[in-house]
Amino acid sequence: MPRRYAARWIAMAVSLPILLSPVAQGDESDQQLGVAREMVKVLEAYAVYKMGQYDLAFERYQALAESGSHQGMYNLANMYAAGQGVTQSDVRAFEWYLKAAEAGNRLSMAEVARAYAEGAGTEASPVQAHHWQAMAAEEP
Repeated sequence: MPRRYAARWIAMAVSLPILLSPVAQGDESDQQLGVAREMVKVLEAYAVYKMGQYDLAFERYQALAESGSHQGMYNLANMYAAGQGVTQSDVRAFEWYLKAAEAGNRLSMAEVARAYAEGAGTEASPVQAHHWQAMAAEEP
């Protein structure tokens, strides 16, 4: 099966239960439906990423991040950190990790703590590193 079709099949297989759920059928709020749709978009971007189509995955994660998706922000930061689909940039990675952390993403909080501890993409700050590590460790 060609790679471009594989991503579509993966996305459809993952999204079908979500789309058939009561959430998608109007039994729950519009907010829950929005979350389900965002999850589908994140999974589609992930499928493209796993197929090694980093440029396309980067575009999808960027669109998600700019629309406010915490997962999109985190994955976009990861792509900047690794230089996948984009020129590697610790500064840009830190910016997106920080946005996601401020929005409540715990994995991003841990990355922000690491960045402050190591001075990766930002000025080193043991105080900020400790703050963000404590935030990441808090119970949700």
